Amino acid sequence: MGKLVAILLLFISISLDAQTVIVGKVIAHSGKPVNRVHIYCIESEKGTTTDSLGLFRLECPIPCTLEFSHINYKKETYKLNKSDAPFVITLRNKQNNLKEVVVTALPASGRILSSIKGIERIPAILGEQDVLKYLATIPGIVTTNALNSGIYVRGGNSNENGFLINNMPIAYPDHLTGILSTFDPYILNNSTLFKSGFPARYNSFLSSYINMRPEPGNKHEHEGELTIGLVSSALKAKGPIIKNHTSFAASARTSYLQHISRLYNRSMDDKINPNYMPEYSFSDITATIDSRLSDKWRMTAFGLFSLDHMKMKISEHVQYIFDWHTFSGNVNASYTPDAKEQWDFQFGGKNTYSEGDAFGSVPMGGGNRNYALLGQATYSRQFSDKLSLNSGVKFEYSRFETANKSDESQNLLIKSSDKDFNLYELYLDIAYHLNHYFSINVGGNYQFYSGETREHTFSPRAKISYTVNKFSIWADYAKTVQYLSLYPYFTVKTPIDIWYPLAKGTQPATCHQYSIGINQEIGQLLSFYAGIFYKDMRNVKDFASDIQTEYSALSNRQIQGKGHAKGLEFDLTLNHHALYMRANYTLSESKRKFAEINNGKAFNPPYDVKHNVVINFSYQISPRLLLNTLWTFSSGVYTTFPKGMVIARNITEFNDDRPILIPVYTDRYNYKLPNNHRLDASLDYKFGGKNLLFKLSVGAYNVYNQSNPSFVYFQAESTDNLTKIIPKSKVMLPFIPYVSLRINW
Repeated sequence: MGKLVAILLLFISISLDAQTVIVGKVIAHSGKPVNRVHIYCIESEKGTTTDSLGLFRLECPIPCTLEFSHINYKKETYKLNKSDAPFVITLRNKQNNLKEVVVTALPASGRILSSIKGIERIPAILGEQDVLKYLATIPGIVTTNALNSGIYVRGGNSNENGFLINNMPIAYPDHLTGILSTFDPYILNNSTLFKSGFPARYNSFLSSYINMRPEPGNKHEHEGELTIGLVSSALKAKGPIIKNHTSFAASARTSYLQHISRLYNRSMDDKINPNYMPEYSFSDITATIDSRLSDKWRMTAFGLFSLDHMKMKISEHVQYIFDWHTFSGNVNASYTPDAKEQWDFQFGGKNTYSEGDAFGSVPMGGGNRNYALLGQATYSRQFSDKLSLNSGVKFEYSRFETANKSDESQNLLIKSSDKDFNLYELYLDIAYHLNHYFSINVGGNYQFYSGETREHTFSPRAKISYTVNKFSIWADYAKTVQYLSLYPYFTVKTPIDIWYPLAKGTQPATCHQYSIGINQEIGQLLSFYAGIFYKDMRNVKDFASDIQTEYSALSNRQIQGKGHAKGLEFDLTLNHHALYMRANYTLSESKRKFAEINNGKAFNPPYDVKHNVVINFSYQISPRLLLNTLWTFSSGVYTTFPKGMVIARNITEFNDDRPILIPVYTDRYNYKLPNNHRLDASLDYKFGGKNLLFKLSVGAYNVYNQSNPSFVYFQAESTDNLTKIIPKSKVMLPFIPYVSLRINW
């Protein structure tokens, strides 16, 4: 017990004198961190490699001579005389190839890296840039509409993606991705997305894992940023708390799009069939602290709070009101006794709450809350240049509280469903480099789930890759499991949908994914990627369709089925000095099959996007002027269309002879929406001096005003002899010009 207390005290205050531990960072000529650089100390004959942030630690005597080598960069030698502070090494590209790392890093096994440089190549939608918008330009990843804040990875559902900060799961901060940013790149500008070949440490989601690493802040001097736009503003800052020791980074943002929407709605000329803009607003606060307690101990803390409100009017008498907010936070302590091993101890929590109401149509409403406590400890060791190991243990406690509005006139929420579960997890990953060409990764993840049902699962992982010169080919297999499903309020996904754990008698959803891919650099300008994948999914969840006048527990509706997803991916990138062009295409098919839905026939779910095209063009007109454009096309998704209607009478109102029209549904997902396509553009101009740097951004969302349906509903229209149910689509975002000013100091 005394040893445990001593270790905990080290998290708070520790000062170890270990002058032989070298801490550094490796970057490219562009300033981007370089992953997997081999660092070798000639005196001690020891070596290590950099991580995804370009960081490394190495134990060797001082002074020493270090060699830095990487397949894409020239070899560098550096004489180090002291180690009292981290230092930075800049590598030069071979053959003066100035291609950014993010372009060449469409790496083996489905791992995609993002950086602030890559994020800045796409238009800043309404003045805001975002990690998810950049990731949505990657082949195999699509978005569906402006109301849906999720991304869909390789035919999977958007609720099958795990978001993490420093490898700790966080709550979904669902800003509307088609409108405004979800994750602020000022702090969260380095991320890694795995869409296949998952490391064993990642489980509990079927389709992908997005791990973001917060910016550690500036430990030497303070800096800041102020952004003023037509729809939102933000104040951001970085700097030392204790110089050369502890730093912070913080961002506070708020929007006022709702005021613009109200002005637009008041000017609406067509009062019979109006197309109101949603009155949407959001605020968020993101903060991180990074402390280098000693050469061996490092501590970080992160927090994110988001608050959203949206009122969406269909007509003067029909409207929907949504409210949702989230909070996520975690603390991480890292101990590096030497250059070959590292311990991480983490604790975190997350909370989400949402509420929805409908007025003037079918009465509905409800709210739900989910909170969780998480803890994990990991250990990694590099035994040699060829062999490394990563292992860990995790624990999660989650609770779900769901309420439904029982009587619209009373405006009361009554508790109707409370669930919780515990999840225990062990994992092990082994990486082995056979030679300069072949590398193998194998691993396994064991989980024990204890809730209304108990389940033991084991998820193996394996991948092999071959690299020679500028060509690489790989193949991988991974099994993933998921215990949560999402109960939808409407026929499309919204931020107020309800997360729900396993019901009694059900099993976790599983996915077996197989993928093969190649990457080829062509000369010094072009890179080409192609991949193929197949996903076999079992025990996937949905909710049975039935008619109920009283709210019942969701567990009575949860059903299990199976499905598959398959597809091809292509990506071609040109990067020539000031010109950057990228075009990719994804062909995919996603199917689901449930005995209780569509008489057991397989169907296309509402996130099946057969064709998806992305064309990104960026041109640095001058050192101060940058033009970005992004054009996207995606096939229409499926929704549910009523086949007929029943005419009834309101027997509670004897003087009311108006008929009540009740839609009749047969097959689910039987109506395909029109295709979506959109062009966004922005022009950035930088000016200013050494102390103040200004960036003026002007641009437009949906440049040619394409009417892409975001929300679908059905309305009865009657004549003298005929009544029809007509599908209506809600276009949330027409052509919207914007201007914003960013000030950095």
